[in-house]
Amino acid sequence: MPFKEGIKMSFSKVGIDEVKPKLEVIFSRYGCVNKLSTFITNKSFYELKGKYNQLFMLANNNVNKDRLLEFLSGLLSKGFHPYSIGTPIVIYDRSEILPTLAFGRYLAEMCENKLVISDYNLIYKIIYKKPIYISSAYNYNDVIIVDKMNNFIAYAKVENRKRGVYEVIPVKDIGWYLRRGG
Repeated sequence: MPFKEGIKMSFSKVGIDEVKPKLEVIFSRYGCVNKLSTFITNKSFYELKGKYNQLFMLANNNVNKDRLLEFLSGLLSKGFHPYSIGTPIVIYDRSEILPTLAFGRYLAEMCENKLVISDYNLIYKIIYKKPIYISSAYNYNDVIIVDKMNNFIAYAKVENRKRGVYEVIPVKDIGWYLRRGG
């Protein structure tokens, strides 16, 4: 989502104490809150504030943080606004905290609330935000959908239907990015 003129935005380094509560929401939703401490180790976090707020993550290997902040300040002072620094992981506002698609591959490796889908026809439906129905018992409301090789596919909600049939509803139309190149 490009920024429009007149919308004030800022990039800044964010401490772990500010990042952790936002990540706890995501990690508890997908069943990996016990991995949060390990995940945030050796990482730096940056926040973009503007029309919406977004957290970015950088691994601390070979990153000179002072030079990065100096570079950012220089760009912002000239009216150039970077779109991303590192991996975008969370988008949030006052009412909700959502994981980004880029964060999905990390969550797929760590979290337990996963639904493995082997049938590529069902995966295509999920990608284009079409619900699918499964008959196996499922105890989670929020799931990460992965393929049989544990590749992240989508985030979804699972709702119990009648007689052991569960509806899996994708929360984002990932196909939009494929159709529009966004």
